[in-house]
Amino acid sequence: MNILLLIPPASLGSSYGGLKEFSNPQPSIGLAYIASVLRHNGFTVSVLDAYVKQLSITEIMDQIKLRGTDVIGISLLTTSVDVVTELVKNIRQKEPGVKIAFGNIHASLFCENILEENLADFVVHREGEHSFLELVQTLDSGADLQKVKGISYVENGQVVHTGKRAFIDDLDNLTFPAWDLFPLISYRTDPRTEIIPGETEMQILATRGCPYACTFCSSRTERCLGSRYRMRSPDNIVDEMEYMHERYQTKVFSFMDLAFPLKKAHGMAVCREMIDRGINRKVVWCTECRVKPIDYEMLTAMRAAGCVRVNFGIESGTNKILKVLKKGFTVDDVRRAVSLSKKTGIEVDGMFMMGLPTETEKDIRTTIDFAIELKVRFAIFNIFVPYPGCELYDKLKAEDSISFKSWSDFTSYPTYTDRKPIYVPDSLTQYQLMKLQKYAMKRFYFRPRFIWEEMKRLKFNQVDKYWRGLLGLVSG
Repeated sequence: MNILLLIPPASLGSSYGGLKEFSNPQPSIGLAYIASVLRHNGFTVSVLDAYVKQLSITEIMDQIKLRGTDVIGISLLTTSVDVVTELVKNIRQKEPGVKIAFGNIHASLFCENILEENLADFVVHREGEHSFLELVQTLDSGADLQKVKGISYVENGQVVHTGKRAFIDDLDNLTFPAWDLFPLISYRTDPRTEIIPGETEMQILATRGCPYACTFCSSRTERCLGSRYRMRSPDNIVDEMEYMHERYQTKVFSFMDLAFPLKKAHGMAVCREMIDRGINRKVVWCTECRVKPIDYEMLTAMRAAGCVRVNFGIESGTNKILKVLKKGFTVDDVRRAVSLSKKTGIEVDGMFMMGLPTETEKDIRTTIDFAIELKVRFAIFNIFVPYPGCELYDKLKAEDSISFKSWSDFTSYPTYTDRKPIYVPDSLTQYQLMKLQKYAMKRFYFRPRFIWEEMKRLKFNQVDKYWRGLLGLVSG
């Protein structure tokens, strides 16, 4: 049985518009884990990243045929629904014998519609490693599908749900991601954010789940990674880092956790293991952290272990909006965390949102001022998108406050595309919100301080890319 795992070809232009030069396509660590588990259990598996390759439907169909595909697994994100729908129509027509399985939260949330419309033969819920493995084993043997926990399918015209599969507790038992199946040479780091010139960050995942309740996040829900925080052992994490360094000559790691470190004892133990083995002298790493409960001792240990950059999900410069988001910290907590990080020598990036429920123009301008006050190295200013699965999506959908024509309208950068925000708070118009995003980008990135710092980092082979990105920023 030949299994193909596919990352769909959502358009960079439709997602980022004029800013696509600064987009940063990354391989799917979820599919890399699934591929590894399948291969470890004797299956022939390949990966096709049609996103980073920007493949056409015709090119994907050629690959499906060329590889003799029996089962295709597709990671379905909200923004890729439209193109995947078109792809499936082609598969049904030209390769009708291929079984199609969808995974990821969008597929799980809209499972019944997907199956009833024959867009997929199966939907795999939550973590896919064990469920997808048992699914293909069952298809291969002809056994009873109802015994495979964590999937849905159609039988006798009715959607069958086989029941929830428990989250994976012992993450150490998973084999390392099968990165050799990915076109690693095709991935690149945004020239503004690369840590070592010419070195692409490789992903690593130390934990799964998140106990916090941010209202805009769908990843920590029970339909995705869950709210229970599960940790790999420090030994296992550093084993993978050493393996990656030896196998792929990896010099830069990016932790893909929803937040790492989140529990201090675990974070400290991981850092000690890195230092004891000396991997901190061979590689550097970055991670997304929560503002709380990070402290100076933890940051100092991280820096000693090779951490050179943290990315804080700050979101807003007002306590009012932070409460709406249930972030669990204040703007003063943000100031403290940023200051402590810089004190240890760790660079700080910040993620911010605008267009949130109850937010006013004054609130947004306060957030922009806050980003500049913090002197973060790099800032992302996303227009808020209520993705299916998060608390705010359910609330705003019930209020009939979300408006879109297609799933590809779910973009954080409508200002730089031909799209419009799918949600706008009552106090603003679409035009005002988009204008504020443009203002935020220009105000932050056209400051003399930022330009000077970028000039010091500028690489001559990236001048053309910077120029095209600049034109996109100006024309937004």
